[in-house]
Amino acid sequence: MPALHSSPRMVGRHTELAALLEAFDAGVGGTPRTVVVRGEAGVGKTRLVQEFLALVTADPLGARTAPGEGPVVAFGQCVDLGPIGAPFGPIRRVLRDLHAAVGTDALRDAAGSAAAIASLAALVPGIADEPAEPDEPAAEFAEAIEVLLEQLSRRRHVVVVLEDLQWADAATMALLKTLASTLRGRRLTIVATYRSDDIDRFHPLRPVLAELDRTRSVVRVEVAPLTPDEVAEQVAQLAGGLDPRLVEALAERSGGIPFLVEELVDLGDRALPDTLRELVLARYARLGDDAQQVVRTMAAGGVHVDDDVLSAVTALDERALDAAVREAIDTRVITADGTGYAFRHALTREAVEGEMLPSERVRVHRRYAEHLRDHRGDSPDDASAVAEHWLAARDLPAAFDATVAALRQSRSRFSPATSAKLTERLAELWGQVPDAETRAGTTLPALHLDAAQAWNDLGDPERSLRSANEGLAVCPDDPLMRAALLRQRYVQTFNLEHTGRPADLDEAVALLEGVDDRRARVLLSRVLTNMAIDEHGTYAAEHAARAIALAEETGDDPALAVALTVEAWRLAGDEDQDSGALAPLERAVALRLDPPMRAYVGNALTHMLVSAGRLHEAVVVGTQHYEDVVRAGIERGSGAAIAQSVAFALFATGEPETALHYARRARRLMSRADAASTVRLLSSHLVWDDRPHERDDLLATERGRIEESQRLYPEKAAWWAVERADAALTLHAREGTDAATAVLAAAEHPESRTVRRYAVLTAALLTHSPGRAGDSEVRARVERALDGWPDNELAGRVSRFVRAVLADGDGAPADDRVTAWRAIVDELSPGGMPIWHLQTARCRLAWALIDAGERDDAADLLAAITAEAPPLGVTRVARWAAELAAQARLVPADTAAAAQTKAGIVASLTPRELQVLELIAEGFTNPQIGQRLFISPKTASVHVSAILAKIGAANRAEAAALYAAAVSASASA
Repeated sequence: MPALHSSPRMVGRHTELAALLEAFDAGVGGTPRTVVVRGEAGVGKTRLVQEFLALVTADPLGARTAPGEGPVVAFGQCVDLGPIGAPFGPIRRVLRDLHAAVGTDALRDAAGSAAAIASLAALVPGIADEPAEPDEPAAEFAEAIEVLLEQLSRRRHVVVVLEDLQWADAATMALLKTLASTLRGRRLTIVATYRSDDIDRFHPLRPVLAELDRTRSVVRVEVAPLTPDEVAEQVAQLAGGLDPRLVEALAERSGGIPFLVEELVDLGDRALPDTLRELVLARYARLGDDAQQVVRTMAAGGVHVDDDVLSAVTALDERALDAAVREAIDTRVITADGTGYAFRHALTREAVEGEMLPSERVRVHRRYAEHLRDHRGDSPDDASAVAEHWLAARDLPAAFDATVAALRQSRSRFSPATSAKLTERLAELWGQVPDAETRAGTTLPALHLDAAQAWNDLGDPERSLRSANEGLAVCPDDPLMRAALLRQRYVQTFNLEHTGRPADLDEAVALLEGVDDRRARVLLSRVLTNMAIDEHGTYAAEHAARAIALAEETGDDPALAVALTVEAWRLAGDEDQDSGALAPLERAVALRLDPPMRAYVGNALTHMLVSAGRLHEAVVVGTQHYEDVVRAGIERGSGAAIAQSVAFALFATGEPETALHYARRARRLMSRADAASTVRLLSSHLVWDDRPHERDDLLATERGRIEESQRLYPEKAAWWAVERADAALTLHAREGTDAATAVLAAAEHPESRTVRRYAVLTAALLTHSPGRAGDSEVRARVERALDGWPDNELAGRVSRFVRAVLADGDGAPADDRVTAWRAIVDELSPGGMPIWHLQTARCRLAWALIDAGERDDAADLLAAITAEAPPLGVTRVARWAAELAAQARLVPADTAAAAQTKAGIVASLTPRELQVLELIAEGFTNPQIGQRLFISPKTASVHVSAILAKIGAANRAEAAALYAAAVSASASA
């Protein structure tokens, strides 16, 4: 499917758009504002202005605006006509737009005097009775334009847009200063944009900007390059489904410039087309010969080149080099960057490097290689650079030897990404240099095995599998090497296809059994752990035990860590021992391990803590391990899984903002299908935070990813059933829903004990509430699911919770229900289950208190829930608490509690919903709300319905009264 030419929806820019809308609102109120929008070429200034204009000119009522109503928009484009330019060039277009919008009579009336009309006629033909004089002074034009805009803005809201001020003529710049600083009390909004990368210290716009900066009515908006996450969002709009690695590379190549992102999406890794190449090289082409030579030399060195390196490899003397560099900086091709210089965009470097002659390229790269070899090379990156320069200089033996040295350094400092690439480079060069095995100090199969392990550490199973297969293709009769490659192939096949090749493990065991070599016993331990993962029952226990014994016997910590981790998974899965499963992991994490192995164990430990309900510990442990993998540069591997576990634990402990950071990071790091789990986590958060429309949007956007994931991982459908059932929960039980049927099936899921537990709990909540019990079959299935659960940690807590829910439905005595729910709330308050279940338990306790006649205690508890739950990300339960209080006609025991309840209800709303509620309180209709907030009446109606449901108001009048009471309570608090 071809990529779109431009993003259908603007990415990011929320703060910048808000600044423009605030300036417009000020103009509506009679306070003129000028907004100066700056940013480099292609960063999205024009798109931002277009989005702003679309919002302020859209008809929110879906009907025609009456003549003389609504804002008048006039647009002026500055054009590069040299250092002088035609006076008021962009103002001509502005005046013609105004003429078209208001008509000749209105424009003449606003101009006032005949002299002003005559002056303006030169710019707007047809408004004067007689032709204007051809040599009318510019000062008269300026005065006439000022008067015209001042008078027009008395009657209509005038929005003037001036694009590309860097090319504006002096008269236009002077007029802008006047309009920004002297007009008062007029409905005028001016938006001016300019390219920040074109404004050097000699540019005529520079003093104008300095004066505007001192004007209080001028708002400055900086449009920065997109972040990597925003680039990924833009790419998803243009061409969804691209490999995350390609998206990351595209973000780096584009420098976050949306225009370049759009150009590069279809381009992939192919060469730049001539049209884009010419665009990128435009500034380079304006440089003198020396400056061009320096920039070409820089291009061979990378995006950034240190000053001492550039001085050593260039052919210019010191004085000429300084002059050339200064010229390149002033022309905005490069920029001073710390101890050296950098290209403003990676694309510029690519294009300039393409300008080098073949002989020049060889010569310059040889100079770089020799200088870095003799003066640098003390880091993996510098050593790798030496190898790259020798390769570009076409000296293959030197490139091979430099790559060997770079790989040695990379391994000593654990730079896995560098190691993987260097290893593959050596494999590529292996047959092109003499005595490769002697030079490298290793064999080609061992090199492929190293590459496979490095890609595995980086979370790239596809490339790891390819390396393992290449190693097997050239592996002689070395049993240890072949067994290691077979095991690697098994692991990566399992990671990619979710099913292994048992024959590979069987062959590996046959090769290793009986070999009297420590390395063979270590490798056999690793193979046995792979077999134990695939098995259950006695065979799994035997293989895990033998793997641990072999690792202990050989004293190999990494092998022991893997064996202990597998034993933990076996204890948790086969024997349902949460605490027992933590013990081997805590032992494993204390061993001496390299970063990938420590991340592997840390991921398992974090996940197991979450499964055991030890959520606060999971946050602490998971955060530490995540920081470790980031420092080690292996975030894409185990780091993504750790980030997801930490995100869940943070959501579950009531820290939604921090949780969102980790969830978004996990989503970006994971493959398309794997990231569906993070989408589910985000969807669940939106469910409990009572944001159903945002959840619907998320699921609609991610539908393809979710469907792909469920095809690849059908076992994860049970978790989605729980999420959908959670979304269907209401204060009162429901029966006969599809969600109930699906979640009961998930409650009987044979694979995951954790999903079974939460599914049973959700099924009970969905079908049982005080006085409402599910049918006998539902009850029987819930009871059957509880049978055999151990009375420990999470299983015990969930079991007690479920039985309390069933007792509610059974109509158990109120005092007994109070006792049961109070015990559950006390048990869960330190943690132990997600915060949404704790808040639900508190709501059920309040319900039991009401039924027991303890209305004051119930009122206080419901007030506390209403106030406390929203900041924890559990706004829905706050709404339930408000609904329950309203249904029971409760009044909190004291005035402070009453104020807390009302303030809590208001606090449960989003900022946009608060805006809507305020307008409801002022008596606005849905169309009027839409017009004020620049949204459609339908969207306004959706907001109103959601607000009424959240705050438990029966109608708009009750909502208005509740808002007024909440504001009063907040003011007196």
